[in-house]
Amino acid sequence: MSLGTKKLQVLAILSDNLKNPQPQLVPSADIARKLNVSIKEIQQLLKVMDSLGVIKSNVEGHLSLITRKGLEDLNQSRSLGRESVEPAL
Repeated sequence: MSLGTKKLQVLAILSDNLKNPQPQLVPSADIARKLNVSIKEIQQLLKVMDSLGVIKSNVEGHLSLITRKGLEDLNQSRSLGRESVEPAL
């Protein structure tokens, strides 16, 4: 799976969290499990995504949420029909 695909899938997972009545920070372990990758790999990706401003993570990279910029990026990629953004189950 490409880095771009992983990024979009992380954004999709975090976006889906907003559909909950009371959205919570999403644990990196949950994201890693849904994408079938190691926690270490997902935490590295989350740090990069945090630096890009598309998500916000705590210092340790254990909890994350999507930002407005992340939602815009996700919506733009969906409207352009780019890489699959469906979260892994």
